[in-house]
Amino acid sequence: MPLRLQFTPRVGGGSAFFVRRLMNTTSKMILAVISILTVAGLVVFYIWSSHNRYYIMSGSEGRAYEVDRKTGQSWLLYGARKIEQQGDEESHRKDAELPFEQASKITGNASISYGSFSGKLYNGSEWTVSRAILSVTAKNESGTVLWTRDFSTSLNIKSLTTGSFDVSVAGDYGVKNVDWNIKSVFGYKE
Repeated sequence: MPLRLQFTPRVGGGSAFFVRRLMNTTSKMILAVISILTVAGLVVFYIWSSHNRYYIMSGSEGRAYEVDRKTGQSWLLYGARKIEQQGDEESHRKDAELPFEQASKITGNASISYGSFSGKLYNGSEWTVSRAILSVTAKNESGTVLWTRDFSTSLNIKSLTTGSFDVSVAGDYGVKNVDWNIKSVFGYKE
């Protein structure tokens, strides 16, 4: 018969259970640093997002508005006062695209400066214009096209009157000339 040798562990006196540390000090330190950095990152993000919830934009006729990015609610800034803007009943009306013969009677002029594409439109149609889509091509000094974009602007221009529009644009650095046209016009017939 062969001789069988059995070895028993020296620690624990042959017990089936071995107790060891779960984490050493270095691992605990790394976990603590990662936890602190994560919490700090969440706090910074919360502060940043709450401070960037509102933005200021220019509207027609040089008015300034504060807009809530979350809800879309807006306020007219008038001196130190904020006047809440309410939607009117006319905004619930179903607007339609103007027929070509009416849309061709909408004319105007516009220019781009300081991050804004603005101008005036004359409504020679029989409709009240509520919205227009403007196609704008920006060019540099040599005539090279920098960009072409479509902008939608809300309007309220009654028949045979003139109204202003103002659209915020990005990328106006180096723009010396713009070509633009009225792509579509929407409104309603009174």
